[in-house]
Amino acid sequence: MDLTDLKQVLDERSDGSGEHVLHQVRLHGVRAKVVARRRRRFAAWSACAVLALAGVAAAVAPGPGADGTPTPATSPDRTIEGFPEYAEGARVVAATSAPLAERRIELTMVPRTLDLVVFTRCTDVGVEVTLEHTVRVNGHPLVSGSCGNAGANRPSKWDGLGVVVGRPVTFVMTVTEAAGSATASVTATVGLAIGERIPFDRYPLPPRPFGPLGALDQMLPAGCTEAVCPDAVIIRADAADPTRPVRRTLTWRTLQSVDMVAQTPGLLHLRVNGVEITTGEWWDYYCRGNGMYGDQGGGWKREFGLDPRPGDQVVVEVVPEHLTGAWQVVLSPAES
Repeated sequence: MDLTDLKQVLDERSDGSGEHVLHQVRLHGVRAKVVARRRRRFAAWSACAVLALAGVAAAVAPGPGADGTPTPATSPDRTIEGFPEYAEGARVVAATSAPLAERRIELTMVPRTLDLVVFTRCTDVGVEVTLEHTVRVNGHPLVSGSCGNAGANRPSKWDGLGVVVGRPVTFVMTVTEAAGSATASVTATVGLAIGERIPFDRYPLPPRPFGPLGALDQMLPAGCTEAVCPDAVIIRADAADPTRPVRRTLTWRTLQSVDMVAQTPGLLHLRVNGVEITTGEWWDYYCRGNGMYGDQGGGWKREFGLDPRPGDQVVVEVVPEHLTGAWQVVLSPAES
């Protein structure tokens, strides 16, 4: 499953107003398709209202700006075979593309790290056409799902796939099915790229928007405020210092999902009883949501050895890293 495919697992929860588009991750069945230890980024639901980004990042050495925001290392505008050179915390190191008519593209590269991101795209196919695709690595299934303008998948493990640092590895992307009432454009293309993750302070972040950042109250994780989601646990950044960790002791209720949002680049580490459950990531100022499944169904016990029971006293800690603006985490309880 890639990020484009995630649109199919979002569950809209709306209060009926035109101002709020209230989304929540529908996570039943997701775990069987994507298991990403210590990280879950199942949702990419819309964006906050922030001022439009203007200008291009200057080519300067990395380092913190006056407000603490890391300074971009280089201009992020370059593309490689139609893929942005930098995306999802990674730099594209190998890429290929071809007309959709070929249906199959192959890419061989030598990884220098196993912290890789697999990018796919199917562009100019037409609004009424839906494409399905698969990606295999060394002949083994890796990714499958719908194929759109942008998709990304970061495998947590390469066990049994023959992916080893310093040895050639071959990725094959195949368009397996097309559905819709129209025929794909003759100019439609498919693309496959591999990115290597890089340290945060070397990633070319976009320039900070001019003026104050937009408030988070117009688009929040799961659409939740205390009024809209009275049963949810909402943890917010310290208004005086968004870099300060926030710790809460809760009377536990089984969770359906965890949703996070932040308005600046950076990371949010979520820990439950000292165990890191997920890390939300942001690489721009668009406030896209991050989400993961809750402990409903025993998923946390299998993955993390955590099995909080309803009524237990549980410590939840959110540790921000590099963030310089507001953030919020919503713990949504399962329906009883």
